[in-house]
Amino acid sequence: MQLNSNISEMSKRLFALVLLLLLIPACGAKIKTPTLAIGGSYESALRYYESGEIMKARKAAMRTDAARPDYQKAQTLLKKKIEPARLRLLRHYRRAAQQAEKRGILYRARELYLKTDSLWIGDNLMKKNVARIDLILRQRRIDHLIVQRRKEDKQLLDALNRYNPPKGLDPKDKAYARERERLQNRLLARGRNAWRAAKRELREDHPEVAYVEAESYVRLRPGSRRAPLLMQQVREALPKKLRIPHRQKQRNSASIVPKSASVAEIKQLMQQKKWRQAYEYATIYRREGGENADTLLQTINKVLKKQAEAAFKAGQLAFRNERLDKAVEYWKIAAELQPDNRDYSDSLRRARELQERFRILQRSSGKTGK
Repeated sequence: MQLNSNISEMSKRLFALVLLLLLIPACGAKIKTPTLAIGGSYESALRYYESGEIMKARKAAMRTDAARPDYQKAQTLLKKKIEPARLRLLRHYRRAAQQAEKRGILYRARELYLKTDSLWIGDNLMKKNVARIDLILRQRRIDHLIVQRRKEDKQLLDALNRYNPPKGLDPKDKAYARERERLQNRLLARGRNAWRAAKRELREDHPEVAYVEAESYVRLRPGSRRAPLLMQQVREALPKKLRIPHRQKQRNSASIVPKSASVAEIKQLMQQKKWRQAYEYATIYRREGGENADTLLQTINKVLKKQAEAAFKAGQLAFRNERLDKAVEYWKIAAELQPDNRDYSDSLRRARELQERFRILQRSSGKTGK
């Protein structure tokens, strides 16, 4: 009973603190988390504990000098509150990571193993799990991307050989010569872009993606003197256990995104209030060089922005009234309508983390883990 009371009191204080962190204006500044100086005292350990920073609270309690008058209080806080909270969070994240991995949601499993590692004491088991999942993700990424790129490059190279004048036309027919020149320019531009992309992916520590780009560059610019050096740099950066696919596997999958779009389709979606889908269609329409495409996109964007702002403000109101679940619902709508708005996505992420933490800490304690 006493433990549940302590958890409830801590949850209220945690909610109040995060409330201040999440209440940002619709177009306001980024959320900033206040930092507390780590000190070895009961008061500093308690502040960290109440703000949900369990590992900092643990460190502050353990660093409290035995000669201090609050030493015993710090040790009691560590034993009765901090450690039980750490173990509950640790068990939850580890179990969730294992379940996500079992279900094949590997990116989520990686995130949860990282959270588990932040609460783990002792060996590097969780770091090894993160590295293992990361390798699987890299392998799946290159398996898919390289097949797609090889297919696209092959289509372009094959098209180059098809622009030969048919029987009856001058072998140097200007129309066909111009078409071949245009295609050659496209191939050259694609090769330059592949070079730049490979360099960028290397800088950003995505060597598996850099390999896809480098291989494309070698394929499109076979006589380039820079190609061997680029490929060498990429291979040296690749994880040793990563396998480079050699066989192309054809996959047939129906895409929900249309290959083309018309004004009639876009306007119909607008009338049906399907604004996000209308935006996707309008983007495709503009890519095809559609007339007045920019005007259509501007109109749709205005509506999306207005709806997102309204949903975000509704979420703020719900949060102020301590209706966390409702706030998450509204902020999810705002983030979906305006996925590029960092304020919306950050607020949603932080609210979900708070929601998750409350649920974990309000559960009764089970078996102790590591």
